Amino acid sequence: MSDENQTVISWTAPEFRYYEKTLGWYVSLVAITLLLIVFFVFEKDVFAAVSMGILGVLVGLFSLQKPREVNIVLTDSGVNFGNIHFPYKQLKYFWIVNTDNHRTLNLEASTVINHTLIIELLNENEEQIRKFLLRHLQEHHQTRETFAQKVSHKLKF
Repeated sequence: MSDENQTVISWTAPEFRYYEKTLGWYVSLVAITLLLIVFFVFEKDVFAAVSMGILGVLVGLFSLQKPREVNIVLTDSGVNFGNIHFPYKQLKYFWIVNTDNHRTLNLEASTVINHTLIIELLNENEEQIRKFLLRHLQEHHQTRETFAQKVSHKLKF
């Protein structure tokens, strides 16, 4: 990480948190998907049955994806997440989550897509990052995991 007096803080982190999946995880996914398909077939809702099948396949495919290492760079002009630049004018506020399950920098954007950007902090100095971001953004008082983070941790997704 860069020195606190500089206008750049950078580190490398995985683009998302990865959980190793067991055979039981995949068996559960298939079982739940099949149960939902059968339920909707009995309900005579073919569209929902097909949708559940497609959703099950997509979840399975996404679960096989491993995160790439990306460079995170905080500058005076914005936040770089790999090749994507988020100017501070597109960001509303930030908060840092530091729990047993997650240690992340969360940024709330004004965009419709990628509304909440979650960046893994790993071993970075969160107080230094917090002080730097306070020069550019408001800190949100919410300092806990998002609903998506809680669900993904419980489901190991």
